[in-house]
Amino acid sequence: MIEFIWPEIIGYKLIGYIYSKNKPMKKLPLLLVSLLVYTMLTAQSEAILKYVGKGVEMHDKGDYNGALKEFKKALALDSNSDIANTEIANTYFSIKDYPHAIEHADKVIAKNNRYLDNVYVTKGSSLDMMGKPQEAIAIYRKGIKVSPKHHLLYYNLAMTCYGQKQFAESIDALKKGLELYSAHASSHLMLGFVMQEQGDNIKSLLALYNFLLLEPMGGRAEKAVAAIQLDMSAGMRTEKSGGKTNLYTTVSDTSDDFTSVSFSLQLLQASQMTDDSKKKKSEAEMFMQKTTTFLGLLKTLKKNNSGFWWNYYVDFYIDMFKDKDRQEAFVHVIASPLNDNKVTEWIKNNKPKIDKLIHWFQSARKI
Repeated sequence: MIEFIWPEIIGYKLIGYIYSKNKPMKKLPLLLVSLLVYTMLTAQSEAILKYVGKGVEMHDKGDYNGALKEFKKALALDSNSDIANTEIANTYFSIKDYPHAIEHADKVIAKNNRYLDNVYVTKGSSLDMMGKPQEAIAIYRKGIKVSPKHHLLYYNLAMTCYGQKQFAESIDALKKGLELYSAHASSHLMLGFVMQEQGDNIKSLLALYNFLLLEPMGGRAEKAVAAIQLDMSAGMRTEKSGGKTNLYTTVSDTSDDFTSVSFSLQLLQASQMTDDSKKKKSEAEMFMQKTTTFLGLLKTLKKNNSGFWWNYYVDFYIDMFKDKDRQEAFVHVIASPLNDNKVTEWIKNNKPKIDKLIHWFQSARKI
């Protein structure tokens, strides 16, 4: 459900007269007229908010029909209510009634007042679901011009562009959205998956690690860990010959000077694959060790490199690893999806370190 803010009640001044059938025209004091109008508007606004509030509660409980009834009561009082049209559009989208969702979103857009970011998302998403992706992209772009600081417009634009194989615009939209709101886990996750699909495993790793810091549990976290493990072994292959196993690596020429990072990562992987002592470690232990070594490489390879990936992600991890407690907490948190008993026990017994990581993250990402 789209979050809304209770609007302020504004009184309007009216200059005029009140007429009576049985009495001659009588002028009333302007202050009294203003008070009467203010009272009527306040009562109406309070009733609208009451219906909308109840509708939102019903929507959140999954009672969409009940929510629609409440929103319609609000619209009966004011058919142009921004907040009622915004919420009913969202509910229509939830029940896949996309034409009605667009109809009510358009009413808010036409007023060009409040909740524009929300209704542009709703309208764009509705068009996308109706099989009109290019129209949806146009709506998202228009919404971004109107509300350039709303991260969900960029995220939805990225999703639709990705579906149309417009990968460059999808990546660009995700980066811009994350610069606006760095705690949006889905944007980090999608960026990681898109970069992996584009064959850029280093950038994929940078985004996926940040996702796991925000969402270390659940099905999406498990997929992120699997993707990281795939990124870690990218460009490597083994070949058996004469009873021996030969290891070959291929490093692709990546942009933003990440070629050296990719090569260093492969050397790390190769050493661990041929080290018998490390084969005795658990999957979680290996995962944490690889992560620590990989992120530790970034500091030595940063040099004068700059750009989104270096400034947004690499600097973030370098700063995190300046503190041993944060580093230790991070590698355990992101290993949570592996369901390792030792990892679970460590997290349980080290709450101060976890809290220290959280507080640093909130400060570093300005949340």
